[in-house]
Amino acid sequence: MQKQMVQCEDGRRREARIHGGAREDGDYRVWPAGIRLKGKHVSGEAWYSHKTKTWYFLTDPDGKHGHLMGRINETIREEAIKKLQAQLSILEGRHLIALKQIEEHHKTRQSLETQMEALKQEISKLEKGAPLEASKPLEYSRKIRRA
Repeated sequence: MQKQMVQCEDGRRREARIHGGAREDGDYRVWPAGIRLKGKHVSGEAWYSHKTKTWYFLTDPDGKHGHLMGRINETIREEAIKKLQAQLSILEGRHLIALKQIEEHHKTRQSLETQMEALKQEISKLEKGAPLEASKPLEYSRKIRRA
């Protein structure tokens, strides 16, 4: 039997008692192991990562006192889910605001494009030699008699 400090599923470091033969699983070497939690022996597996040189402990849900770590994992997961949901709701609010701003900018862009197109048409008319048109109709002077 060998003792090793391991990283448990709940994020805490505990001492594991490693026993039995090891097996290879990808980049990990896995041994049957157990830890002490709340005064009880929890059975599971000790995983050693060849890449990070880190020991991990995963409980066996069907093993002895596996439910103890399961309860801890559930509360940790629930807290993490609540935090992520809060972040998601904030981002969704920002997204809606951004969509409204984009819609306003899109309307402004369309208006500007329409004005630019009208000016381009005026320029092309003038380049072709069309006469200048006044912005308002011609008015007769009071001094001129009309027949």
